[in-house]
Amino acid sequence: MFTISLLIVVIFITALLMLSCIHFVPPKRVHVITLLGTKPIAMLTTGIHFTIPRPFAVTSAVIPTDVIAQKVQVQIKSQDNLVFELPATIQFRVINAMRFAFERDEPVAQMVNLVVAALRSAANQMQFQAIYDDKTFIQQEVEATVSEHLSSFGLKIVDLVIDDPELPHSTQTALNAIREAEWSRRAAEHEADATRVRMVGEARAEAESTLLKAKAIAGFRMEIAEGNAASIAVMQGRIGVNWVETTIGEGDTAQTVKTPAYVDRNGEPTIPPEMDMSPETILDFFKVLDANEAIRDAAARPGTVILMPHSGGNHSSGERSDLGEWIAAQKALPMSKAG
Repeated sequence: MFTISLLIVVIFITALLMLSCIHFVPPKRVHVITLLGTKPIAMLTTGIHFTIPRPFAVTSAVIPTDVIAQKVQVQIKSQDNLVFELPATIQFRVINAMRFAFERDEPVAQMVNLVVAALRSAANQMQFQAIYDDKTFIQQEVEATVSEHLSSFGLKIVDLVIDDPELPHSTQTALNAIREAEWSRRAAEHEADATRVRMVGEARAEAESTLLKAKAIAGFRMEIAEGNAASIAVMQGRIGVNWVETTIGEGDTAQTVKTPAYVDRNGEPTIPPEMDMSPETILDFFKVLDANEAIRDAAARPGTVILMPHSGGNHSSGERSDLGEWIAAQKALPMSKAG
């Protein structure tokens, strides 16, 4: 009876020892097994494993192997002397569970210290705007600096996500004011350039318009001068005139007018002869012509006030000014009505 009981006890203890040899490791975990908690003997990955029985085999550490995120906040002083916070997220995983468990005390904290120091060293060498524009450069610099150190205690950075710098509110306000002033200055410069271009264009257009008008007036005057010279020659019987129809313009605006064709006494085409006229006579003629044109324009617009130049007359010869006669008539008219 005693032998049977002892056999049962031995079988039970053997079964317990065999069961203690089985290790179940869940997904994304590594079990570090040590001999009596002292010497590492195995790293068990996900699955079912057999080891020496407990209590000889001790699970000293359970190490996660999935990607872990660790946020950090680094104070940066850029090359342009701006102080700000640079937030980042370290995405890392364990690549050697044995080293991670035994090489360093608090390996995650040491990893954070290394990454923060590398971030600060890389960003401090850059301008503030460059940090906004080229975060990839900082990421590459940090990974190149710390990758060998992290590998020595079983860690690897999978990705380093660098966010936008966080400026103090007072610095943001000052920078925004500077940027607004800069854009206002550029807008003023563009507006000034546009105004200059517009004014130059208007001035050129006005100059060309004035030149065209002057040419047109000169041509008009020339036509009048030639016509008047020809009219005098016709009245003197020196040349004759035949009227011919001429088309002016094109398309719907075309008009047919009669123009003079001058001929000599034999009916042959000719040109108006030269007129023997003094410059004073010619000048007086154009004065009369201008006055008549002004009167004609004023008659077409009731209420229009016109000013016409008048000479002061030849006082030495006793000739009175037409303007003086006009003023005297204006003064005398109220007096005559009162009488």
